Amino acid sequence: MEPDENEIKESISERIADLAYPIVGKSRSVDQLLRSIQKVSRTTVDVLIVGESGLGKGAVAKDIHALTQNVSGAGASNGGDKSFVSLNLSVLDDKELESLLATGSNHSAYDRLFLGSSKGTVLIEEVEEASFRNQMKLLNFLNERQDWAKSAKGRPEKSTIRFIVTLKESPQALVERRKLLEDLFHLLNSFERIAIPPLRERPEDIPYIVNYFVGELCKEMEIAELSVDLAALDVLVRQSWKENIRELKAIVDKSVLFSTEGKFTLPPELLDEKTEISKMLENIESGQDFILDSSLDIIEKGIIERALNKFGFNQSRAASFLGMTEQTLRYKLKRLGIQHSRQR
Repeated sequence: MEPDENEIKESISERIADLAYPIVGKSRSVDQLLRSIQKVSRTTVDVLIVGESGLGKGAVAKDIHALTQNVSGAGASNGGDKSFVSLNLSVLDDKELESLLATGSNHSAYDRLFLGSSKGTVLIEEVEEASFRNQMKLLNFLNERQDWAKSAKGRPEKSTIRFIVTLKESPQALVERRKLLEDLFHLLNSFERIAIPPLRERPEDIPYIVNYFVGELCKEMEIAELSVDLAALDVLVRQSWKENIRELKAIVDKSVLFSTEGKFTLPPELLDEKTEISKMLENIESGQDFILDSSLDIIEKGIIERALNKFGFNQSRAASFLGMTEQTLRYKLKRLGIQHSRQR
């Protein structure tokens, strides 16, 4: 049963109140993620976040940091936000990384953290994209931190800096693919692990995420909040979302720009026959105008595309299945702008 609009909005407001970067949804995966964030925020343990691109691993790291500051009493007013440093290994060459990780460098993570707040966080992203040479530098950096930290007066003292490392795949899989040093793999296995499942494995979260993004963008644009109907949500739930939440947000942003008369409207490339049938029936029931020929074209295009996919883009079999000649099918492919091969 689909949640109604009021239930979605109430759930969102209840669950994101304490997070700087909201995590929206009601799936078991989101519940586990929120519990994990709360758990590690009460400690300074190092954390490994595993998840595909576009899932907001960096945002989760910032939530952990912010909640840790609140728990320890070091809020933004006390400089807590300034003790968050992010290093993206995919964009740093050997010299840049060496400078950042070297103790005593004026711009190093050591100087920016160990000489500042004792409750800071270093986020290290895209580790698997780094060369083995840079991964070895990172390994040495992490191992040194375990023994000492450089204080303002140069005296060794126990570090309370938290390291958060993100990976797109499990460490074991990356080692097997020779994308991760085995020694670094063993170190990361000692970190507290948080896994973020891809969006395709938790489609029940999509209505909540969509409504949250729509609400936030409407506020930003200073327009009345749009109504998101179930037909539009059904289309979005059925997408694969290879780039996960990042891709979904881009579509939501585009949809809001397409929207008129207070109703959330999907961009043309996401309209399919199911959506169009629902919209036609709604318009008939409510007495609203619509263009029949345009709606029928969208419905016919969706049906033909499904038939082509079903039969591996074999036009002869698709035409037979649809009860038409190949010549008729080819005419419709051209008229409706349907690509007739797997390269879509």
